[in-house]
Amino acid sequence: MGAQVFPPGSKEQMDWGVLAGYEEQKRTIEDCLLLPLLRPDVYAKLARATRKTFANNRPRAVLFEGPPGTGKTTSARVISSQAAVPLIYLPLEAVLSKWYGQSEQQLGAVFKAAEAMGGAIIFLDELDALGGNREAGGMHEASRRLLSVLLREMEGFDSETKRTVVIGATNRKTDLDPALLSRFDLVLTFGLPDTACRQLILKQYAQQLSDADLALLAERTPGMSGRDLRDVCEHTERRWASKIIRGEVKEEALPPLSEYLASAEERATAVQKVQQQAAAAGAVSRLLGAVGGGGGNAGGGAGGAGSRWW
Repeated sequence: MGAQVFPPGSKEQMDWGVLAGYEEQKRTIEDCLLLPLLRPDVYAKLARATRKTFANNRPRAVLFEGPPGTGKTTSARVISSQAAVPLIYLPLEAVLSKWYGQSEQQLGAVFKAAEAMGGAIIFLDELDALGGNREAGGMHEASRRLLSVLLREMEGFDSETKRTVVIGATNRKTDLDPALLSRFDLVLTFGLPDTACRQLILKQYAQQLSDADLALLAERTPGMSGRDLRDVCEHTERRWASKIIRGEVKEEALPPLSEYLASAEERATAVQKVQQQAAAAGAVSRLLGAVGGGGGNAGGGAGGAGSRWW
């Protein structure tokens, strides 16, 4: 159904070195998520000493919010690797089914499988796929049923013996249902990297460049995510490798700053074009909706004439 399981120790152990920058987010993850998984006894002992009635103080669910390519999935992989628990990666769109009741069954099966593993991290990507919130009245019935199952499963994580943790990811937190938002103990925002953070990221992919060159490249890549920067560097490497093969440059030579700047400019132009096309498509959609709605009203008893625009 589209779920991927990453067992601990199946590959090289991941640490925070794979994610440049985001130091505040890393520290919060360690304090509130990673350390409780590694040393639950310390957290339980503290809760027994401070509370009249003992209750589990370990996190049940954490929400990662931010644009695509800003390290949300990478952070989940690091947590899983460091805590030595399996990671179940599940884009919610992969759960959705056209058959009645199947989506809910599949989601419930994921949570049961996690507990059967002795605990796991369930990474729910694309939470936006649930499509709005119930209070606004715009949620599809299938999404409503799936949300009910998700809320029920997340509410059942109070048991001291359960080690399963949910990490949700979204780039539109305001679109999520309020009841779902309330289930998350912690919300972490992964914003687009600033200039200093971009320089750290670029250092990972273009280590041959001087600090001055990296600083200039970082200044020329505003608004790019970590994934964008990686793609810029990979595109530069591919283009440089083709020049080596064609004999245009020496084999031992490495790409200079000018090559990275050219790739960055191409990337920025391509992204801008896509954004303009998306904006134009949205404007056309809103116009057609307005015209269609107006036609239906103007038609009086014409029986929904606006729908005939489609």
